[in-house]
Amino acid sequence: MTTDNAGAAADYEVRTVPFDEWTDFDTLVHRTAITSGDFDYVLSPLCPDCGTPLRLSYEDTETGESVLEALICDDCALVWRTAAEGPGSAVD
Repeated sequence: MTTDNAGAAADYEVRTVPFDEWTDFDTLVHRTAITSGDFDYVLSPLCPDCGTPLRLSYEDTETGESVLEALICDDCALVWRTAAEGPGSAVD
């Protein structure tokens, strides 16, 4: 699993992903690092525009958990982030 600093991509175009889709993506990519029995595996997301592997950026929460913060394509200069903080959050 890769953890990168999204700050390095500050000048990249930002695209947003709906919160529900982001949650599904985080579950598929971040959580698959758990041992599956005979082998370990991690899903590696690809950029939908160019097909290169995306860098993953995680943020540490106050509870000590890591959450997916951004998906980064250096080749396309794109950053994907969640469009909202999710149900029950105060987003203007």
